[in-house]
Amino acid sequence: MDTAAIFTHFDTLNTEENTVLLLSNHLYQTVSKVWSELPGVKLVYEPLSVQNKDFLDLLSTLDITIKCSNQDLLNNLTRKQGVVIGTSNLTTSFIKSAFAKGFNNFLTQQSRDVLKITNVLGNEFSQTQEFSKEETTEDILENVQHSSSQSDRQICVGTLQSLQELRSLKDRIMDLKWKLPSDVRLSVELGQEFFQSTFLIATKIIGKEILDGQTSYTVDMSMFEEFACYLDTETNFSVYSRSDSTSHCSLYGNTGDEEDLILEGEIGEVDTGYWILLGNAGLADCRGLDMILLDKDYRVVRPRSPSQAFSNSLDLEFSLLTVSA
Repeated sequence: MDTAAIFTHFDTLNTEENTVLLLSNHLYQTVSKVWSELPGVKLVYEPLSVQNKDFLDLLSTLDITIKCSNQDLLNNLTRKQGVVIGTSNLTTSFIKSAFAKGFNNFLTQQSRDVLKITNVLGNEFSQTQEFSKEETTEDILENVQHSSSQSDRQICVGTLQSLQELRSLKDRIMDLKWKLPSDVRLSVELGQEFFQSTFLIATKIIGKEILDGQTSYTVDMSMFEEFACYLDTETNFSVYSRSDSTSHCSLYGNTGDEEDLILEGEIGEVDTGYWILLGNAGLADCRGLDMILLDKDYRVVRPRSPSQAFSNSLDLEFSLLTVSA
């Protein structure tokens, strides 16, 4: 990956932030692959780690329905976005807040969820019925046949965690699509893993120590905060710096805790105040970070709006095939 343009940008960046989210054009390549595998199937995604308004606008540009299950995310949504309300943390106040913002489509799996929504909104809502991906086509069709008839019926057949899983279930999903009544729309939810390679984290070195010939760096983020979801899993971060001269180093978070180890490996030699990039970090909690957009050549997009930044190249085949984060 050619990161020269990114580091050139950060050399002149006037910001008080020491950690920034970079959104790669690889987002479009990922979604394009899903479209090609499941034509005509609606896509749903719940942005748990990034609730930046620019990112939410980009999801809308891609015609991805945003699943919202919490008030923080709800506060960042607008009426122009396609939204379905999740029921994992359903409360009366959340139902009322969603309805007040114009969102009345709820993703329901259990009858008690429907009853709770009905008690608050009466019949002033629609529902997308959620099924487990383990359920058979026959069971889903029978359930749909006996469900209440609303003018715009929708069902979701569970959450797919990866392209590999999508391809293994593709035939069953498409078979269900063709067998459903024409007035029923089918959707699938994309898991967090789909967006793993679309995010990079730029973070500044705030400390450097050399002890017994071993170099360790400290950056202004932490395994206990932004990378908390990686604590119980094996990480596979890629790391980039300006220097071509690498050595085996340790990279620690900003807590001062020896357990706050982000990675060990070959890192280009840097000093305090320099920026480094961490790739393959799509599960990081980036809710509090500023976001910078990158085009297909990893150049910083400015000053155009986020939705324009990629939409003009969305239909160009080469822009979907040559990007690899």
